[in-house]
Amino acid sequence: MRRGAVLATIAVLVTAIVVGGCTPRGAEREDGEGTIPTCEAGFSTPVGFHATGSLEDPYADHVGIRLDFADDSKRELHYFAGIPGEFGEGLPVAGMVPVTADLQGALQGSEGTWVLSWRAPGPCGVHAVLGSGFERSAFLETLQRAGIIPAG
Repeated sequence: MRRGAVLATIAVLVTAIVVGGCTPRGAEREDGEGTIPTCEAGFSTPVGFHATGSLEDPYADHVGIRLDFADDSKRELHYFAGIPGEFGEGLPVAGMVPVTADLQGALQGSEGTWVLSWRAPGPCGVHAVLGSGFERSAFLETLQRAGIIPAG
């Protein structure tokens, strides 16, 4: 590969990592050109919760992730990055919530089941957090403590 093509490839990967929340670690590409970036969580495990599972879901240009958490009260959180889908389908709309300084997430839910979903640029841009066993305020407070939504 020519030096210019290598530099262009590096620039594209760095842009995808910064904008899309991906990291160069991941699955080997079928074309032998390195690795496909794996999406990153970008938050801390909420206090009182522990990891119960994870899944990597490979696509042509990235590897999406699902991270599962639970606490001693049997509340559950499931975080998705880079995995497309209809999150919260059928749940009532409960408003918009800021997820970064310039992005809003759609909050849906009721009666202990809540979903916050949003879209950022890049291959890892589809995000969703599903919570069960939460009242609305406790769900949002947990996401705030984890760093998924900004403080107050």
